[in-house]
Amino acid sequence: MASNKIKLLISLVILSLSFTSTPVEAETSKIAERSDTTNSPNLIAQKKKLRVGIAGEPPEVIKSQSAQVSGIIIEYWHELAQTLDLDHELILYSTVEDSLTALADGKIDLALGSISITSERIAKFDFTQSLAREDLTLLLPSSPPTLWSTIKPFLGRAFFSSLGGIFLCIFVVGNLLWLAERNHNGEQFSKSYAEGIREGMWCALTTFSTVGYGDRFPVTSLGRLVAGVWMILSLVVVTSLTAGIATTLAIAFSNQPSEQFSSPSDLKGARVSTVGKGSAQASWAKFYRARVTETEHLSEAINLLANGQVDGVVGPRDDLYYYLLQHPQAPYQLANFNFGTQTYGIALPLNSPLTRKFNELLLQLDIQFRLHEIREDWLKSFDETEENNP
Repeated sequence: MASNKIKLLISLVILSLSFTSTPVEAETSKIAERSDTTNSPNLIAQKKKLRVGIAGEPPEVIKSQSAQVSGIIIEYWHELAQTLDLDHELILYSTVEDSLTALADGKIDLALGSISITSERIAKFDFTQSLAREDLTLLLPSSPPTLWSTIKPFLGRAFFSSLGGIFLCIFVVGNLLWLAERNHNGEQFSKSYAEGIREGMWCALTTFSTVGYGDRFPVTSLGRLVAGVWMILSLVVVTSLTAGIATTLAIAFSNQPSEQFSSPSDLKGARVSTVGKGSAQASWAKFYRARVTETEHLSEAINLLANGQVDGVVGPRDDLYYYLLQHPQAPYQLANFNFGTQTYGIALPLNSPLTRKFNELLLQLDIQFRLHEIREDWLKSFDETEENNP
């Protein structure tokens, strides 16, 4: 009987040990499996050649008539591929959407170009660290200013407040001069309030404008003190008030287009076109409540602007600037404000082992400096092109 109890106890101990070891072994095998899929050093070497999808707009991706590609992002890729010693082939696609579709279907191993990182896309693909970040702005018609656009700045608050401030200062100083001079300088400052104030304000105005005709001037100590203080204040305080008038004049007579877009808030209700469906630029335009028409190419977006179907084209400032350099006769110009950013990255299949490789490289300062140098060289070439085509 005792031996049966001992046998039963031994059986229970063995059974409990078998149950506790199973999850440990399973977890160990999961870790090993996860390690194999994410950190395999031979995964890149196993592929004879990486298939790289290319799509985008200049200057990120520039396509020649002979089907050759160049551009800022292309140079970035060559630098990364050379550093990682990657054998690859470039496959050109017409649009970013086409390249992402090919990536989803497994026809390519990664996609790069003017591919902005958005929440919708990051749910479907892996993305690397940022390759580039660009400010978004508007391409607008550069038609000559109308009569109304010239007059409108003079009806603004800045102009009237500055003009009113100057008049108030002259009125106050004129009164002080009259009070100081009326009893001892009656020939120049009449004791009559209406006439005296007129002469006092005239003296204050000539002093303020630094004309100083000399036909009216204080002779009493108090009057000269008022005039002296006014001379100093006119240099320090009133000069700042004239800045509002100067700004108004600059806006009124500068060759600016319509005042429809002077800040991001003016996008509300405006008709704009963007490049790329589901891109960050479309999201930013919608954030400011613009009515957005998404196109596949920048040329299509600009055609809508040329035909009067939209009020402006939303895009990265460098892209739109590059377009203007390539088309110096185009009747467009850039808005003087930015309203968002667009970040470009390399798109890969979900859980791709290449993502970690690229991110490790992109976080190295040496490669960051090199990519920055590439971009600076391109921007410098833009400036040289503009100087050669004034």
